[in-house]
Amino acid sequence: MNSSTSLASFYALTAVCFWGISFVSAKVVLPFIDSSTLLFIRFGIGALFLFLLLLFSKGAKLPPLRYLPHLFVLSVIGVFVHQLLQLTALLTIDASAAGWMISFAPVFTVALSIVCLNERLTPKKSVGIVIATIGVILVISGSNGQSVAFYANIGYFLKLLSTLNWAIYSIL
Repeated sequence: MNSSTSLASFYALTAVCFWGISFVSAKVVLPFIDSSTLLFIRFGIGALFLFLLLLFSKGAKLPPLRYLPHLFVLSVIGVFVHQLLQLTALLTIDASAAGWMISFAPVFTVALSIVCLNERLTPKKSVGIVIATIGVILVISGSNGQSVAFYANIGYFLKLLSTLNWAIYSIL
């Protein structure tokens, strides 16, 4: 493995680790900070990081002005709405359930790709959808030692909506 592949793998692993702990850390912090304050802090840290990255990157350019409306819509859908739904869901569900439910994102993305982008549903995609759906349902419903059942909890609905929202963002 060459150094650029190793560096890319390190960055990908780092991103996955930060993403993975976000559910747990948000769940721990939410009793002490309301969700809008937490969103503001997260966005502030992210904006500062991206600004510093842009500042110190060689040859980095701002996008052309004509893309700003698209970027605005994507940031509202893929960042603000997604995070707001996710944080609100975490008020009533476990962080582990939220973490597993995000696994529905590829399922929703495939379904939307078929509908919106005229992609074909291959047997391999079908098997993946079925396995992912069964796996997520078994993990989140059986985590308390109970039989497979969905709970009447708004948090699960909001997390599912958050995951669908992420798929829409990905398609856009």
